[in-house]
Amino acid sequence: MPLISVGFTALLTWCLASGQQAPQTIQPSGQSQNGQDPPMSTLQRIDGLLEQINYDRNLRPYFGGQPVRVEMSMTIASIDQISEVDLDYTITLFLRQYWNDDRLIFRGVNRTLSLDGRLVEKLWVPDIFLVNAKQSFLHTVTVDNRLIRIFPNGDVLYGLRVTAKAACPMDLRKYPLDEQNCTLELESYGYTDEELELGWKAGNASVTGLGRLDLSQFTVGVYNTVAKLVKYETGNYWRLVFSFQLYRQIFYFILQTYLPMILLVILSWVSFWVNHESVPARVTLGITTVLTMTTLTSAARSSLPKISYIKAIDVYMVMCFLFVFAALLEYAAVNFQSNQRARRERKKLRKQATEDKDKEVVNRDGNAGAANDSLRNSPSTNACTKRVSIATTSSSQNDENCKEVGGVGIELRAGVGERRRPTFAEVAQKVARRRTLHFKVPEITDVNDIDRWSRFMFPLAFVIFNIIYWIGYGLV
Repeated sequence: MPLISVGFTALLTWCLASGQQAPQTIQPSGQSQNGQDPPMSTLQRIDGLLEQINYDRNLRPYFGGQPVRVEMSMTIASIDQISEVDLDYTITLFLRQYWNDDRLIFRGVNRTLSLDGRLVEKLWVPDIFLVNAKQSFLHTVTVDNRLIRIFPNGDVLYGLRVTAKAACPMDLRKYPLDEQNCTLELESYGYTDEELELGWKAGNASVTGLGRLDLSQFTVGVYNTVAKLVKYETGNYWRLVFSFQLYRQIFYFILQTYLPMILLVILSWVSFWVNHESVPARVTLGITTVLTMTTLTSAARSSLPKISYIKAIDVYMVMCFLFVFAALLEYAAVNFQSNQRARRERKKLRKQATEDKDKEVVNRDGNAGAANDSLRNSPSTNACTKRVSIATTSSSQNDENCKEVGGVGIELRAGVGERRRPTFAEVAQKVARRRTLHFKVPEITDVNDIDRWSRFMFPLAFVIFNIIYWIGYGLV
């Protein structure tokens, strides 16, 4: 290994010295002015050096010995397209990796070599991948956005610009009053902890650029960097985790969702000041507010994932819908009470007319009964009745007497026969009706009292609900 380092140092020194010579004009024939071949580029010289020292990019530094230490840092360029439906976000970052390769140590030249990114194909680089990335790509405009730097002591800096769509499991129970914790995880794909060790270069200071981000719906809060070991079937691997908090900005949702719902609920209360006899006006207002609330609810839910648990926005939308629907039902109650009152008035008038008619019938029947009693007590009537009942033979004189009072006696018996006894079924039905429990709706003397109470109770209940909602979801 020392011989390789010495040879690499000597060859690299010669390449750098040759690279500082004055440029020569290349003749069209492909030869220089002195007839010699044109000098090779620095990249071609280094390629030759790597071949002369038998550099193998397939073997990691310190192969067969201690694990190679790879440290990382990153600069966040942007975080955007945070999706609650797909539960992911898009991040663009400048990722930098640092490690030491003792095969690349050189002496005699006290400066860092910034080489072409294409040289990465000739060197060993860590096989780092993004664990929670759904999609990722390396920027290639105008060339591959990556750099390589080699220091005299063999330290290597490898940087690249990457854009990735990373998964971010979100808890949306408090949406849109929520805050989310998203992560970006990096790990070696093939090297276990016995061969490669990952770590952050300077802890939390290894991540920069968050303070310059300007997100549409979120504000980036605290962040943290962690290095940990994860266990797989193939062994233990180091993983670097960068986690950051996202605080949602509520002002957008207040303008787009909460404020329209509040105005719709207030609009539904207008019907309490409309006369209950104006049926088209109150019914149209109630149905319009209900349909508008349904449309607004559907539009708000279309931008959310179909999850099983209840979100904060769901609670508010459902309660606002219930308030609007209750205002429509309030008019139904007012209209029902108004009809009931009119029905009771008509029933009372019919009952009064029936009672008056019954009194006239009773008075007429009383006069007729007194006349029948006087006829029944007369001697001639009794004698006629007695003769009819025993069915004896009578004289023509007695028959004539009976004929004189016969009409009255028959009329009396017919009048008594009209008062029949009730049947068993009628008696049983009457008893069952008396034993049945009835819920008696309290009688409202004025149906306008319902509207007057609603003008006070509905706003009070809505204010209490908002206080409980905003304290429960916003401040807890």
